[in-house]
Amino acid sequence: MADRVEQGQFMTFQVAEEEFGIDVMRVQELIRYQKPSRIPNAPKAINGVINFRGHIIPVIDMRRKFNFEPGKYDEFSVIIVLDVKDKIMGLLVDRVLDIVPIVKEDVQGTLDFQREFDAEYLCGVGKVGEQLVFLLDPDELLSQRELGDLEEAHGEFDP
Repeated sequence: MADRVEQGQFMTFQVAEEEFGIDVMRVQELIRYQKPSRIPNAPKAINGVINFRGHIIPVIDMRRKFNFEPGKYDEFSVIIVLDVKDKIMGLLVDRVLDIVPIVKEDVQGTLDFQREFDAEYLCGVGKVGEQLVFLLDPDELLSQRELGDLEEAHGEFDP
């Protein structure tokens, strides 16, 4: 697990009361929250789709993905656009916080509870000062089943 985390810059963001980070090199763009169009029969974590530069992309509601309480989206809510397994998608988060350096020595990659909680999307927990940051592997955010359900509900979304 720790070998999945390279030393580098991580964009940190908040979902509910927790802080998460994603390798900044995976981020294509940040866009202000816009209400996605709902997809009938889409997986629970998919909030809907948006038009991003002429491409229809799915938006993962990170509160739903992590089974957090639903929240209200406001002027601080952001959609982080990134490439996941050669497909463009967005992550809906409460707010983007910062870009911070994280070194391997500050990452605990082996999480004993990970398999019990179906948390394969976590590639470690980093320490930034006194704050713990859950580090995400975007390629593992959606399970194969969720990806299949999404494609079935929406058709092959734009690459």
